[in-house]
Amino acid sequence: MGKMIQFVRHIRDLLTMDSLSRRLSVFLMLLVCLLFACVLCLLFLFNTFSSSPDSLKKSLNNGADEYAYNLRLYFSDMAAQGIRMSGLITDETEKTLTHQGVLFDMVQDNQALIELLEERAYSVLNNTLHTTNCSGAYVIFDTTVNSRLPDSEQSRSGIFLRYENISGPRQTNSSFAWVRGMHSIGARYGHVFHNKWELEFANDRLPFYKKIQQAASPNLSGCYFYPPLLKLKGTWEKMMLLCVPMVGKNGQFYGICGLEISAMYFKLKHMSDRSGSLRATGLLARRQNGYLLPATGLESGTASGYYVGLGASPMRIEPFEDGLNRYTSKAGSFIGKEQTVRLSPLDGSAEWAIAYFIPEEDYKSIVHYHYLKIASFCLLFLCIALLFSFYIGRLCVRPVLQRIESITNGSSDKTSIVEIDELINFLAKHHKEQAAIASEADLSGFLNFKNNIETLSNAERAVFDLYLEGYSSQEVADKLFISINTVKSHNRRIYKKLDISSKKELMLFAKMIRDAAQDKQDQEEARSQDTSKQPE
Repeated sequence: MGKMIQFVRHIRDLLTMDSLSRRLSVFLMLLVCLLFACVLCLLFLFNTFSSSPDSLKKSLNNGADEYAYNLRLYFSDMAAQGIRMSGLITDETEKTLTHQGVLFDMVQDNQALIELLEERAYSVLNNTLHTTNCSGAYVIFDTTVNSRLPDSEQSRSGIFLRYENISGPRQTNSSFAWVRGMHSIGARYGHVFHNKWELEFANDRLPFYKKIQQAASPNLSGCYFYPPLLKLKGTWEKMMLLCVPMVGKNGQFYGICGLEISAMYFKLKHMSDRSGSLRATGLLARRQNGYLLPATGLESGTASGYYVGLGASPMRIEPFEDGLNRYTSKAGSFIGKEQTVRLSPLDGSAEWAIAYFIPEEDYKSIVHYHYLKIASFCLLFLCIALLFSFYIGRLCVRPVLQRIESITNGSSDKTSIVEIDELINFLAKHHKEQAAIASEADLSGFLNFKNNIETLSNAERAVFDLYLEGYSSQEVADKLFISINTVKSHNRRIYKKLDISSKKELMLFAKMIRDAAQDKQDQEEARSQDTSKQPE
């Protein structure tokens, strides 16, 4: 409160300064500040300052919508390609069985027949890999080469073919790695054997196998499935598999087939190219009890190369603002949004979510930078306005100062400002009146005034001396500790004894006395200086 009072007093002192230029400059500066405050209020009222945060939120919303749209389209296309591949392999299988004159139940333990089925399925897998945006393809027949081996109930024949090296969303080479399948087929077609190659699939590492077998029907569009992320045994490679059952015309279940979408392929395929300078992250994962589970799905970064790596820690979902959410895990805190999606008919109660977000520190940095730019602009504008006000103040007062200077130099030039010219004319008229009064007071009157000073009493002389020093009546009363009425009484007696009629005449004669005394003093100083200069 005390500081506020001091500030108000300081402003009052500025407004009552003797300098006309400074007073006008201060008034203009205050006016500029008031107008500036009004403009700021209007900008806040119309939400102008939130343009950058709103733009950021819009960018996140648009990015999330586009990312979700692209993933929905991609996984729908994968499903269509998988269903088509299942139909082709089923046809090849039934043709082979018919040509061999056997039933599918007779395939088990028949290595030659299993190899023939894999040979026919290989051509379909190979063609599919060259025409589909995926990283691998596989087929699992519901049979085994040797049912007498331990754990043969969990072993199934089939082929798993995948690109050896993932270099981009569209592979330009046909170098495949042979992961599962007959050794003779892989060698015949010159494929590189994966360092974790095995002859058959282990169903205990495919928990979805039984689920698809139970749901299998000729209507393949109603029984395909995308299980959570899997890890290839003995490697760091993670992948998501599309699983489609193979069902014959008579309802015979031949096994399952599908496509592989590796974590690396997904990352390269679904990089965000509209994020601009944003370090955006896209995630497809299961959603459960208010958490996203990155370990169940796939993630991607941006086309500029940003990739955060969310890890396996669940991400807690909290409402943030304007439809956005905050996602928090050991990998950090992010701001964005997600959309729920149904990837396959067999998802059941499991929820998939497609999320798109940026680091929270980036979000805050963008917002703070926006407000910093606004503050810098406002400060620059205010400084320029204040300097301009100071300049205008000086410019407006310049004619007054020039006119005063011209009068001092004896010039009678007029200014272009009517009020100033009227003031100068008034002062000139007043000067003439003073000159007329001085001319009326003749020398004899002055001598009489000077001689009568000796007739004044001590009290009257004290009042008179203070008048000679230029004090007003009230100031004389304050100096002598008397009332103003007593001073007026002294004035009447002084006028009468000095034979004058007004205080104006008193002050005129007093000035003449001071001037005479000053002239006498100047002459004495001059004579003393001349005497000091004479040689001894």
